[in-house]
Amino acid sequence: MDTWKRIGWNYTHISCPVEWEAVVSGTTHLLFEKDFKPVLELRWQKKTMQDKKAVKSTIRTIAEETGLPVFNSLPPHWKKIQESYTLRLLANKNTRELTAAILVCKECGTTLLLYFFPDAATKHHQDFTQVVSSIACHGEKEQTTSLWAIQDFQVHLPKSFTLTGYNFGAGLSRISFLDSGLTIHLCRIAGAEQRLRESSMVALMSLLGDVELKEDEIVQEENLITHSSSPSILQQIRSRLKRRPPFHIMTLRHHPEQDRLTGLFFFDKKPISNTLSSNILKSYEISQI
Repeated sequence: MDTWKRIGWNYTHISCPVEWEAVVSGTTHLLFEKDFKPVLELRWQKKTMQDKKAVKSTIRTIAEETGLPVFNSLPPHWKKIQESYTLRLLANKNTRELTAAILVCKECGTTLLLYFFPDAATKHHQDFTQVVSSIACHGEKEQTTSLWAIQDFQVHLPKSFTLTGYNFGAGLSRISFLDSGLTIHLCRIAGAEQRLRESSMVALMSLLGDVELKEDEIVQEENLITHSSSPSILQQIRSRLKRRPPFHIMTLRHHPEQDRLTGLFFFDKKPISNTLSSNILKSYEISQI
């Protein structure tokens, strides 16, 4: 069994020990906890490429704002990271213990700020170096998709999609994306067995998709139901008058082994590519870790 896992959030990726829990605190802000105690905080800001003078100014500004002194020299195990990032380590004024790190990517210009919580830097000294080395703030140019992996689920989405909203509630997670007029909603429900005792999969799909559905309109397979709309011109006009996208593809899948339900919902004003929806569905998984 792997002892590390890959986290992907808003086109930034990072690996961490499996016992660390990644908590989404913002569109460019992750908090990592172990045993319900904070271990590491990561914030980032995407930017266009900066010249060396601008990078030094950015690092100096962040260091001044945090009020933390800069390490005069890098420990040996941090020097390899300089191959990809302009790097400065910040220390606690009193103990001189490692407290934070500022990184500016030499390839894409992204600025990253990592904060190491008290005692964590000492207890997870080796882990931190490996975690920071694993950060990828830009994907490979030849790759057309990017991994989104948070909590216990993961999915690969085309890079053209933009994050528009998210909600990680008790038992229900929902993340929304937009590409031109195409909207995607990803849903993950924990405690599937209890939910299915209280409601059918069709009723849950109708609720999550906010669409009225009839049983005879649903395509049912083992642990999977789907519904798609191919409305007539008149129906399209009616939908648009109600400011609702007339075309949709909706899927709800049961994962009995993990006691989870995953929903994938596509909405658009024009017909939706079956190839696109099928490929995304195939990549949408519940993690085994």
